[in-house]
Amino acid sequence: MNKIVVSDTTAITHLAKIGALDLLRKLYVEILIPDAVFTELSKAKKTQPGALQVLNSKWIKVVKINNQSIVNKLTNHLDLGESEAIALSIELQSDVLIIDEVKGRDIAKKLGRNIIGMIGVLLEAKKKGYIKTVKPYLDKLRATGFILGEDIYQLALKLSQESKVK
Repeated sequence: MNKIVVSDTTAITHLAKIGALDLLRKLYVEILIPDAVFTELSKAKKTQPGALQVLNSKWIKVVKINNQSIVNKLTNHLDLGESEAIALSIELQSDVLIIDEVKGRDIAKKLGRNIIGMIGVLLEAKKKGYIKTVKPYLDKLRATGFILGEDIYQLALKLSQESKVK
């Protein structure tokens, strides 16, 4: 049985920047995104990392949200892409919501969503044998400007058993 997986923009963009977007397909088979995420990905004349993959992908699908009232409430606190991703996750009762921004994660958790971030995706990819080590991906993410604090970096290395426990 395939899981219902909804994603915000960040994971798609940054995984595309480091050439690892295919990990999402391997892990989840299909990713659903709302219109606002599609718009964010394709707004920069299709030069945004991930935009062409989304436009040409059969495994990333754009899904229309039926309940705009949830989106309207969420946009008081979050940007439109995050708001729509959370709303779509609620509407579809998704198994997983991929979201990285702290405020969005906090709100999604309060709304009962099962969330994972990009670091979690990388850890899962290693666990399933799709990648051998997490560290090179973490380093590439940092090089793209993805904000990854030293504490989370070290925790990811520890969880992936790539560093000695202190």
